Amino acid sequence: MSRVTEYRKTTPFYIYYNPNPLGNEKKAWDRGDCVIRAFAVALDITWIEAFDILSAEARRTYNVAEDDKVWDAVLKSMGAIYHGIKPEAGKKRITVEEFCKTHPKGNYFVSVSGHCTAVVNGVCVDTWNPAKKAVCRYYEIKLKK
Repeated sequence: MSRVTEYRKTTPFYIYYNPNPLGNEKKAWDRGDCVIRAFAVALDITWIEAFDILSAEARRTYNVAEDDKVWDAVLKSMGAIYHGIKPEAGKKRITVEEFCKTHPKGNYFVSVSGHCTAVVNGVCVDTWNPAKKAVCRYYEIKLKK
């Protein structure tokens, strides 16, 4: 099994999905848009809507949409609840897979080292499976009904 196939294999805690309209399986990792994809999935909006929302804040602050200061400010302004993860002394941070198991309900924007992903009802939704990555922080999204 190739590395790409292994990273995209559906599991109980991961499903492949790319909301980017130009995303395709051969170039999914070449886009550099994980923040926009995670934002779109976690907020249940289109990739274009996510891009526009993040870009407006990036423009306002003379920054880029992928910068954590931008998406942190946007998520908090939308009412998302921030949760930092501090590991106990001598213990590791929880992984994305462990996070999925302990968060079976709700929408979350999850930050790991060098990547952002979305978790929806206990399933990581992304273009590759970051199951073993350690969660640095996450935002609980309260969707308007």
